[in-house]
Amino acid sequence: MTRLITLFTATLLHSSVFADPVTNSIGMKLVPIAPGRFLMGQDGPAADYHMIKHPAKFDDADWDEKPAHEVILTRAFHLGEREVTLGQYRQFKPKHRGNREENEAATGVSWDDAVAFCEWLSEKEGKTYRLPTEAEWEYACRAGSTTLFHTGDSLPAGHQKWFRDENRRTLYFTDGTLPMEYEHCEGVPTLQTGRTPANAWGLYDMHGNISEWCADWYGPYEKDPQTDPLGREDGDFRVFRGGSHSHFTRLLRSANRGAWIPEAVNESIGFRVVLGEWPEGSRLPVPAPNLHAENVSQTSITIDKRAEAPFFEGPKIFVKIPDGSAGPLYSWHNHSPAITECPNGDLLAVWFSCVDEGGSELNNLASRLRHGSAGWETASSFWDGADVNDHAPKLWWDGEKTLYHFARGHTENIMRSSTDNGATWSKAKTIFPHGEFSNGLLHTSDGHLHFTHDSRTASLVSSADRGVTWSAILMPQRDPSELIAPGGVGHRPPGIHAPIVQLADGSLMAMSRQDPLEDQARFHGRTPVSITLDRGRTWAFSESEFPAISSAQRAAMVRLSEGAILLCSFTDQGRNWRDRKGLRFKSASGSEFTAYGLFAALSFDEGKTWPVRRLITPGGEKQELPTIDRGIATFSETMSEPTGYLALTQTRDDRIHLLSSNNHYVFNLAWLKSLPDVK
Repeated sequence: MTRLITLFTATLLHSSVFADPVTNSIGMKLVPIAPGRFLMGQDGPAADYHMIKHPAKFDDADWDEKPAHEVILTRAFHLGEREVTLGQYRQFKPKHRGNREENEAATGVSWDDAVAFCEWLSEKEGKTYRLPTEAEWEYACRAGSTTLFHTGDSLPAGHQKWFRDENRRTLYFTDGTLPMEYEHCEGVPTLQTGRTPANAWGLYDMHGNISEWCADWYGPYEKDPQTDPLGREDGDFRVFRGGSHSHFTRLLRSANRGAWIPEAVNESIGFRVVLGEWPEGSRLPVPAPNLHAENVSQTSITIDKRAEAPFFEGPKIFVKIPDGSAGPLYSWHNHSPAITECPNGDLLAVWFSCVDEGGSELNNLASRLRHGSAGWETASSFWDGADVNDHAPKLWWDGEKTLYHFARGHTENIMRSSTDNGATWSKAKTIFPHGEFSNGLLHTSDGHLHFTHDSRTASLVSSADRGVTWSAILMPQRDPSELIAPGGVGHRPPGIHAPIVQLADGSLMAMSRQDPLEDQARFHGRTPVSITLDRGRTWAFSESEFPAISSAQRAAMVRLSEGAILLCSFTDQGRNWRDRKGLRFKSASGSEFTAYGLFAALSFDEGKTWPVRRLITPGGEKQELPTIDRGIATFSETMSEPTGYLALTQTRDDRIHLLSSNNHYVFNLAWLKSLPDVK
């Protein structure tokens, strides 16, 4: 097993017996922690594909744990023997989590809530209570150890808990088997504190049970030694440590770091407190901006519409990641893109990068195509809450000065905004829980913003005030008579990943991916069309002329500035590509031919008919070009890439920009209307 590299043994600067434990006015026991030094973080090989896909292998380091660096803590403090319990927290907020037992750890507590609790307790007792710094937390967790856990290089039975109910779910390996740690659970799992042995300094639950907020803003480590570090001056995320129930064991290591937005409330995160004055160290400056945010022009430009001559360019790779990258850029799986034009004329693309789509390593990357440049820049990190699955990024420009970024986190969707062309962004705020937004944002003529939603709990999530507040059309309990089939009416579009457009009469039209497979039969293997006249409360279903799509595929749809509706999708399901049937297209000679893969279709009558179809391909002789996840696709007059999640935007020059999961295509309406010369 890989060992930690060059770790120091924690060295106390003076006797560890400097004070006695303290029991405060609310029954909280705090143990004394003496000053000392230790090596913070973990060096060694990067976490690789096999480690993340098979979490029983947990000895490799995450990228953000490096470099391991010497830390000296000069001031003694008392740290909570256990995590703050519900009984203790309810003395501050009496009704918090009223359906759970008082001796369980308090969860559903944001970082802001935890700080408010410390302020309340400080005022109550006339002493300084606070959250531990990240360095204090790891120092106390290690308790002089230099191994992966304070228990050694493995974690004994009982430290990890796997829950099966709605809020405390069991995680599975990719082959469907239970994690081996589940077998170690005895009886019914609980968040009761102190059920496993304390570490050498008398602290319980430093590995597992729940994650614990720390005081610091999250940021990368520095190699130089630090004394009484306080983290970064600012950031997007606050640190949490220790790992939680329903997390794989590698996320419970002493060096492992997590971080999320301070206002977020989650069932897996709580806290423990410090009694003691703040360290007298300093905060590190905010890191330099990543490549996509460097030297961003702040000149808003006027862009003229281009001549109507047919134009096509692509595919050009926009996902530029060095081979073997293992965080924060991952070269294994890059997917689910979004794209927007910026006021300065740049194009900004974001997407998620990971090894496993369900993994904690998943994050958002970005690349910028600067106005006048020929190619996309190398990818760089855009949004990454550590150990949080930052899923399904979306971008939108309001046409004036503001860009918006949306993503899913633990269990909530977040929103940020930028008024400087994406160089800097506002602090994120949570806007809707449960599931994720399914496709691009729609701005309707009445000024509302709308997302379709991929969970079975909501239809549309909408804002009437440019994202300040959001509300959802929540689904009632399903009526057994509800017919999810052509001619039927229901409370949400069938399936998932539904792009939407507004029709001339004010109604909304969605074209969704129909899952599961048995539901596709009701639509005869065609993409469902859903129309709502009442802002998402009810939807009428019909069957489109286009084939249904499946896993690793997502359609995109927009209304063009010229008035037509543009749909981009695939001729065949990705899972059935070997048995592809293709779609019929017209050639310049008036004949028809069958082609396969990514295509575009135009409607000039509000989605009733789609008389224009064109395969998205450079044409010409057969050539093999890259596609999603280092795959190779055949491009020709009759072949295009078979899979990918699609994103569309039309820029001010009337050029249409289409992203798949790897490639960037540019074309215009004139090219779509022109016919290829296919024999």
